[in-house]
Amino acid sequence: MASEEIPYWEDRQIKNSSRQSSKALMVSPDKIYIFPVTKPVFQFIENLWQSFTNKMVSLVHFDDEPVFSFSIFEVIDQDEMRIVATATHFKLREIAERRKIPGIDEYMVKARPIPFSDPRNDSARYIQQAIIDFNKGLRPEIQMINLKEAEIHPERKVLLSETMNHAVGLPLFVNDVPIGILWGITKDPIPEDKIRPLMLQLYSLFDVIDFVVGKESEKGRDPYIAQKNIEKADTVSNSRNLFYTTTKDQKEPVTSIIFKSHQYNIEYRMDASFIIPTTEGYAVSLKSFTPEKLNNSGKNLLLIPGFFCRRSVMDKLGKELALKYGYRVFLMDMRGRSLQTMPRNGKKEGWTVDNYIQDDFPEVLRWIRWHYRSEKTVVIGHSMGGMIPRFYASSYDIIKEIKEEFNLPNPDDHLAGIVSITSPNYISLKSNFIGLDTLKKGFGLMPHKMISDMIFSMASFSMQATIQTIDLKKFFKFLLNFHSSLRSFSYSIGTRVLTIKDFVGYKEITPPEWYFLMEDVFCEESVSVIMQFFQSQISNDRSFLSNDGKINYTKNFIENFKLPIYSVVGTVDQIVPEESLEDLSLLKSENKVITKYEQGHLGIIFHSETVRKICEGIDDWILKLN
Repeated sequence: MASEEIPYWEDRQIKNSSRQSSKALMVSPDKIYIFPVTKPVFQFIENLWQSFTNKMVSLVHFDDEPVFSFSIFEVIDQDEMRIVATATHFKLREIAERRKIPGIDEYMVKARPIPFSDPRNDSARYIQQAIIDFNKGLRPEIQMINLKEAEIHPERKVLLSETMNHAVGLPLFVNDVPIGILWGITKDPIPEDKIRPLMLQLYSLFDVIDFVVGKESEKGRDPYIAQKNIEKADTVSNSRNLFYTTTKDQKEPVTSIIFKSHQYNIEYRMDASFIIPTTEGYAVSLKSFTPEKLNNSGKNLLLIPGFFCRRSVMDKLGKELALKYGYRVFLMDMRGRSLQTMPRNGKKEGWTVDNYIQDDFPEVLRWIRWHYRSEKTVVIGHSMGGMIPRFYASSYDIIKEIKEEFNLPNPDDHLAGIVSITSPNYISLKSNFIGLDTLKKGFGLMPHKMISDMIFSMASFSMQATIQTIDLKKFFKFLLNFHSSLRSFSYSIGTRVLTIKDFVGYKEITPPEWYFLMEDVFCEESVSVIMQFFQSQISNDRSFLSNDGKINYTKNFIENFKLPIYSVVGTVDQIVPEESLEDLSLLKSENKVITKYEQGHLGIIFHSETVRKICEGIDDWILKLN
């Protein structure tokens, strides 16, 4: 990478710092006094230090291999160093196979504080040197230690297991004052060619923690916001500039951040959030990734997440397409996905898949065309996100007639093509639910309206009439008897998580990835949307219908769809099995491609190697479009 030509000391420089002193006058590190962390900051980081270790064990090398198997945070507590948080990184398969994992609770019981005055307290010595480095305008030096060869304090040595052989220590600062050391521990040493990229990630994490904790603690904000900002931080990039920008379309400012990507060695800008009003007081929210140099395809990409998911589930795809292939990428949150997309009066009424197809999606097409008049859009949708543009395009004439809106965006004018990733034409879950076949036969004899009313009554039986949404995150946590936040689990997720492996469908999923899904991706969904999916599941005619039963989206797709289409299939997908994707040969499209990967429903957009192959295929396909 070109970035490796940058001298190491430049990585350590702190922005706008030029503090240098004569070496002859510099004090000795062992004479440096370590101040206690102030009470307000200490009380604030008590709520965050689990996030420090969670983030540390979630770091991966640029080849997607996990960096650390274990993480520890040592806090400065008055006049001693004390271990207060730990986290481990392991695969769910290892839990399922009953492999022994180091017990976090046992570890914490054995951990004892060590006074600064103890000459064997190497952590205190690292902090003292870090203070000198910081006052020189440098980020503190990252410590790399061979735990089997170094002289480790007896109180720490008893904590080491057979797999804890190498440690990497990052001193942390908040408001120019040290707060402790964040350690990552591995069985094997960090390969020489991976040290430099890892340093870049760790210094990004250093900056994030310093900025977030300093900013949020001063304002007395809810620590939950700081936790999420730390855990969601993009450590493979460094933020260069942050602005709040204005647009013609909305009163609220857009957050615009310019990043330098270590992984792709380019700069890019993220803009969030563009708010686009739709119908009934709802709105759509877009964020975008714009690389410093766009390709010459003349295409913008619009990424739409699926059922129960926020747009962040598409981040990995979006960044790969923007930063590696040079596309301007928009990621869409539909109505109900965030406070910004809900009516301002707080009214929470149910919405349907038809609202996504007939209201939200066309408004986004209008918005993109308004801002980029000479460019067409390629829509990339996962699961339900792929159904939305396909059903809109194939039912366009009917929708226009029903809505009596004759300036509805014409898909032929706005869309260059559609990429659908594990997107069904009708719902056909592979389920072992007892009596499902009998239920399907019974419902097959009933009129559509009667089925709809009955299902809604069944689903609403135990809910207040005013609540017409279901929060998947809360539902899973209730189902699995989880705490309100997975943060307290330190990634020690039990075997019960495997009971929903079909939904995730990702055999290599790690606890950090699962944590990301539960804490940031899964969201509320309207009961009416759920009912449309359930109705398609129990119907016998393999169709997905509009909520009122007037539009057969599946039938229209097969008979009317003509746009170029690129279909991605997960061969082990239990949510959208291959049989629920009609043969592309039935479509009238001239440019149609189907690709298959041995992944499940969500795993297909989480598994990094698969994502890279999908993006490579998408780029090649787009470049052949008109």
